[in-house]
Amino acid sequence: MRITQEEIVDLQTVLHIEMEDEDVRPYLDIGYQKVKPHISYPGFRKGRVPRHIVLQFVGKEALLNEVLDTMLPEVTGRAIDEQDLQPGGMPDMEVIDLDPVTFKATVPLRPEVELGEYKDIRVEVEESEVGEEDVQERLERLRNSMASWEPVERSVEMGDMVTMTAKGTVEDNPILDETDTVYLLVEDAERPFPGFPEALVGAEVDTPKEFELTVAEDFPVEEVAGKPVQVSVTVSDVKERVLPEMDEEFAQGIGEGYDSLEALREQIEEELKTEFENAREQELRDSAINSLLEGATATIAPVIIEHEVEHMMNEQMQTLARINIRFDDYMRSVGSSEEELREQLREEAINRVKRAVALEKLGEAEGIEVSDEELDERIQTLLEENREQYPDAPESPEITEDMRTSIRRMMHSELVMERLIEIAKGEAPDTSESSDVAEPETEPDESADTESSEPKSD
Repeated sequence: MRITQEEIVDLQTVLHIEMEDEDVRPYLDIGYQKVKPHISYPGFRKGRVPRHIVLQFVGKEALLNEVLDTMLPEVTGRAIDEQDLQPGGMPDMEVIDLDPVTFKATVPLRPEVELGEYKDIRVEVEESEVGEEDVQERLERLRNSMASWEPVERSVEMGDMVTMTAKGTVEDNPILDETDTVYLLVEDAERPFPGFPEALVGAEVDTPKEFELTVAEDFPVEEVAGKPVQVSVTVSDVKERVLPEMDEEFAQGIGEGYDSLEALREQIEEELKTEFENAREQELRDSAINSLLEGATATIAPVIIEHEVEHMMNEQMQTLARINIRFDDYMRSVGSSEEELREQLREEAINRVKRAVALEKLGEAEGIEVSDEELDERIQTLLEENREQYPDAPESPEITEDMRTSIRRMMHSELVMERLIEIAKGEAPDTSESSDVAEPETEPDESADTESSEPKSD
């Protein structure tokens, strides 16, 4: 294998890799094993065609294409080791040719991070007391959730639920055509058009009501956005919300039931105290992290940022897929292109990576580690919780090394965050002795724990 390394620029370098025949041979064997079961050739049973005939029949490139996803990362990893590089994330790989196998790998090096005077971070978050109005608001929400809808014989009022037939035209072109649609009048609602619920107030049953509105500027059909729309609505049914009395019977109907209204109020107060405390802790965490990032400087390889952007794009696509929305349709509806979306995500991606490397650096500076004993104890706790939740689960599921690494990383992140909170509260233990020791450069969790080097050529 011949490797040529370019100069390190912006904490990343490019490796040009050319594989020799002895390097390629094992991967051709793997490719042969993958395609062999599907190959038919005169004189041989299907799946029993010799390697040299399959190679002639499908070609070397076809066999290599079967194993590129495995071959490129493995070979790149060996090249990184030979060049004595410290990778800060996954490299980008691009095939140049398959005869001979030649490709290039853009390798991001470990980010360089300076935390500044992080020990001086102080954050104060005001405590919130649960008041009578908070309890009453939660009770009213519960009361609304148990409301019933009762038919009424009167004109439409705000807050009603109506059954209606509605039509809307712009310059004689129909853009709204709904029949027997159930519609809830909510003040300032913009569906189907801004001002629609307000215009519907006063409508009589079985009597058409006509009015003019303006189509919203962000309407999906650009040709009619912002134009006047002529609307005709006929209401066939009107229902009003009927709220239950807030009494003992009401309390007994909530969840599994409460003995009294006072017992329900006490439970709500306890839940609100927990919510307020959780919100306070989250605000403290967010403020402490923001303060850490404000005082930190980080130099990060561009390819690491691009990988994070790609990861965030995939997250969005998966979210849309779960609710059966095609990505292309979504992009058209918001009037944006994929490239524009990537640019919008880039700043958040930079912040995500900077946050990860800053917290990792903080863990190094504070000498935070997870011992094997602590790891084993957490694994045992997780297993016990799993058995309680899933009684039929295996008694002793296999804990792989990858699982141990993932749990250790999670525990380390928790400890680092706890230390940051202690610092922000002014309650952190004195680690000045350990912090005087020279600190290695840091990186995101997935990075290797090696040091960078100057470019080489092999």
